[in-house]
Amino acid sequence: MDAVADTFSFALSVTAPIFLTLLVGYGLARAKLLSNSFVDDASRLVFLITLPALLFFNIFGSDADPTDEWPLLLAGLLGTVLTVPLAWLCARPLAYGDRSAFIQGAFRGNLGIIGLAWAVNAYGPSGLAQAALLMAVITIFYNIAAVALFAVYSQKAKFSWRKLAIDVARNPLIVAIVSALIAKAIGLQLPQMVVQTGEYLASVTLPLALLCIGASLDLSMLRRSSFGAVVASAFKLLVVPVVLVSIGWMFQLDGQSMAILFLLAAAPTASASFIMARALGGNSQLAANIVAISTLFSIVTASLGLALLKVNLP
Repeated sequence: MDAVADTFSFALSVTAPIFLTLLVGYGLARAKLLSNSFVDDASRLVFLITLPALLFFNIFGSDADPTDEWPLLLAGLLGTVLTVPLAWLCARPLAYGDRSAFIQGAFRGNLGIIGLAWAVNAYGPSGLAQAALLMAVITIFYNIAAVALFAVYSQKAKFSWRKLAIDVARNPLIVAIVSALIAKAIGLQLPQMVVQTGEYLASVTLPLALLCIGASLDLSMLRRSSFGAVVASAFKLLVVPVVLVSIGWMFQLDGQSMAILFLLAAAPTASASFIMARALGGNSQLAANIVAISTLFSIVTASLGLALLKVNLP
């Protein structure tokens, strides 16, 4: 009985602080203490500066060898690729114009903030380094799949490999991760003042980003949620983790790698799915509903899943 309590206590110690910080951000926004302009500016600061700093300095300072992580990276990529045709099958009953928002909401997770935050809470810097590498690989696929989906289902979007390559190459998160790997490979030595400055910037990333996500939540969306939004959220929170963990089991990942794979898979739908749906002519209302529902219920599914995984991990 004590072992079961310890397991659930560990799971909640990973997920609950993140969820509570989201609620704080939501409450501050409702109390008018966080304005829309502040949230927009802070979100941009996180994406362009502090999150890249977090990723760069964590990977650069890690003792882990990135080449040892190929089973985790391959399992994550294969599992994510498999979820797209499964989501496409689930979207078939929907109206044609709704399918792109449904499919993207069903497979595209909030890896950069919530996934990384869970990884840090669970395993500290080593977990963050693993999660950052996995995030880079999956994010590249996310961009390819999302743009292709909207090109197929939307009249406003046209697929362009050139534009996609430029967008990926300019993504600050991917640039930071690749730069850190190159810096490690060539044995670059950074002055301590630079490292300390980078760590200062990195330290504000997760709390600031979580507050912004919480402030951006519109829980009134839940009352207007469609059946499609509920199904897409269930797919993201239940089917995606099962698929990725199954692939991880086939690759015989160790306990920490399996948990990191699960935590990123269990992350709720990324806000970027709503932004892209609105920009490329998809059903942005459906996309927003999926973000709200999956974010609210991810605390339950991630906590239970992590507890079950921990019981069965070697």
